[in-house]
Amino acid sequence: MCHRPVHDYSGNTYLGIHMDREKIEALLLNAELQITYSAVVRYDVDLPEYKTIDGVNVGSEPNEYQINPVMYIKALDMLFNCLATRGADLHSVAAISCGTHHHGAIYWSLAGFRALCGLNPKMRLHEQLKETAFALPTLYWMNDSLEKQCIAMEDLVGSIEIQKITGSRASVRMTGPEIRKIYEDYPEKYEQTVRISLMSSFLASLLIGNIASIDYTDGSKMCLLDIGNKVWSPECLEACAPNLESRLMQPIATNRLQGRIANYHVNRWNFRPDCMIVAATLISASMLSSLKDQRCFLILSLSKSDRIIMHFKDQPLVHEGNVLCHPTMPDEYMGSFFFRNGSAVRERICQEVAQGKWSVFNEMLAATPKGNAGHIAIHFDEMEYIPEACGSLRWDNNINELSEEALHGRERFPEPRFEARAVIEGQLLHHRGVAASMGVSFCPETKIIVTNDCSRNDSILQIVADIFNASVYRLEETSEASVLGAAYRARYAFYQYREVNCNCRRCKIRRGRQPQLSYAEFFQRTPDNLKLVAEPTPGCNAIYDPMIQRCMRMCQLLAASKSIDESRIKYSDDNSLRPL
Repeated sequence: MCHRPVHDYSGNTYLGIHMDREKIEALLLNAELQITYSAVVRYDVDLPEYKTIDGVNVGSEPNEYQINPVMYIKALDMLFNCLATRGADLHSVAAISCGTHHHGAIYWSLAGFRALCGLNPKMRLHEQLKETAFALPTLYWMNDSLEKQCIAMEDLVGSIEIQKITGSRASVRMTGPEIRKIYEDYPEKYEQTVRISLMSSFLASLLIGNIASIDYTDGSKMCLLDIGNKVWSPECLEACAPNLESRLMQPIATNRLQGRIANYHVNRWNFRPDCMIVAATLISASMLSSLKDQRCFLILSLSKSDRIIMHFKDQPLVHEGNVLCHPTMPDEYMGSFFFRNGSAVRERICQEVAQGKWSVFNEMLAATPKGNAGHIAIHFDEMEYIPEACGSLRWDNNINELSEEALHGRERFPEPRFEARAVIEGQLLHHRGVAASMGVSFCPETKIIVTNDCSRNDSILQIVADIFNASVYRLEETSEASVLGAAYRARYAFYQYREVNCNCRRCKIRRGRQPQLSYAEFFQRTPDNLKLVAEPTPGCNAIYDPMIQRCMRMCQLLAASKSIDESRIKYSDDNSLRPL
């Protein structure tokens, strides 16, 4: 029989941390899930000694970028200091969870592993975990620099088989091909690596003072995890690099605990010794965790690169994009579909037609009808992922999609206002078409949640509502959805592992006879952080549904032109590419 007193958790707080490529941010929630403190450290501004631009340094190879892991370590120390100096009671923090970006991996040396496990609270974190703690700086590659490794992995495993196992094709955005490139180009550094962390498990490692496991959701983006059985795939590991499994450790569920906070942080920042560290995950999963209803929704992130995030009950077989283990619903999945051509394209067209003034650009949107009088434009300034295509194509109503004229389209539209609406409608028609091809169906209850750059542009949000024929919402919190989702996951973990953990008679009576609540049930009564910002115009589907098919045909033609260009290239005897 339990003789412990009934615990009072009203003084607890819950910390969420968001580590993006350009900043690290923290949010502290009280027991009522109200934001009490926040802090942010921007690498370019607050850590000028690392000389980063947008959080990275240019590497030695084309399209290669470097991140010094010590910069992240110092930023975490600064983040805690910022919270403490603002008056946050870190001793009240009951649980911490994190969401991070997925660019690159951390290659721990033996010296780093030992230093991590023996942190001295009298020294700052970055004074102990120096550059020697890592076999090499974190590297990651943009564009198609990892295509060779992707092809090699798919050849060894099989392109269809690797999709079935991991939920994705081998892609330049996956950590598996990155690890293979490290093994091929820096074999001695790979041999010196005792553990490999993703950015998420790296941040969790700093919090627990030991190497943290990779969670199922972030592990799903490595092209190494069997997402059905939730274990590392032997075939994929073998196709990636030798003796890789011992460097990764076993993956764990995203809602699992990594352990308690390291004594270093207890002694240095006055965290309580039993503060729980929840498995960290990637940003998109952490963003998803900020929502109460995680089924009837589609998250549309409009930023430097656009992204669609959605829910799947069962594992689908998709030809593009990523299917990941769901962060809060065991045995369910989330889809993440990435579009390289986002805000840079929108800003380019805004500069061309409105001298970069968004107020003028929005007036142009208002001055054109829905459907843009049949003017559609596809602008893939960089090689797009879905489909693999590059270039621009403009059609008007007079172009027959089966004609030779359709291959070249129009050089320009007759008025700048048509160019303005065409870039917005073209991107959103493309995103909607991709979502439909991946099996997303829209019902009257479907919510489109728009985040990032365009979430405050009401003119664009109305076009989103009309093209998707669904209500559009935005998060009302000023902080990133990812950091809010991380704090929510921390709160649920405390409920799951501490509040309902005791099965004695007294505690059962206090809890009542109700079974443990699921993540969605637990947050059901939480105030909704979504604000309705746009409703679809009646009859808009009659305008846009035919345009979606026409837009996807334009994308197919751009992809076909890429294939034609590639057919003009062959390998010479020394394996270098040369034109025919």
